[in-house]
Amino acid sequence: LAQGGGVDPAAAKAEELRRKIEALQFARIPGYFPTPAAIVARMIAEAGISDGAHVLEPSEGSGNIADAVRAEYPGAVLVCYERHNTLAEILTAKGHDVAGRDFTEAEGAGDFDAVVMNPPFEAGQDMQHVRHAFTFLKPGGTLVAIMSPGPFFRSDRAAVDFRAWFEAVGGGRDDLPPGSFKESGTGVGAVLCVITRESI
Repeated sequence: LAQGGGVDPAAAKAEELRRKIEALQFARIPGYFPTPAAIVARMIAEAGISDGAHVLEPSEGSGNIADAVRAEYPGAVLVCYERHNTLAEILTAKGHDVAGRDFTEAEGAGDFDAVVMNPPFEAGQDMQHVRHAFTFLKPGGTLVAIMSPGPFFRSDRAAVDFRAWFEAVGGGRDDLPPGSFKESGTGVGAVLCVITRESI
């Protein structure tokens, strides 16, 4: 309670945010598997983020990556996209800049120093999202993404095309240990991908 017996607005807002985050445990949001803290820390390190950097998180979920970037580099300029209404509301309540819902509809202008992302895997969306997110990078900028292993071994046209593109832009990958996303409710395999855009 605030002084005078009223409700403290900040406390009420924090409680509402806590309830929304708690409710996510029972939600079935397609493609939503929060990135564990240890993986987030590695992604931030691989991306070379620093204070003052312009950072894009194009499929932010409830904010695990954005929260960590802001905590470690409060001077970074962070822009998020999130398609799901409840997740976008949580991001806004946390104070993150939600530029839009579907970043695939936005045009990359090559003005970000780093992209850190854990896109949905379903129906090859991770391939589409990574290729589009790459267009948002400045020359010399780095993209770090969690992807499904599928694009790196499947023989369908989309996967073959993605591998050709990934090699052409100098992408590197590291298979994450089995169970890396167990705490997020999935045993699906995952790959950490890093691409640095060539400097002009």
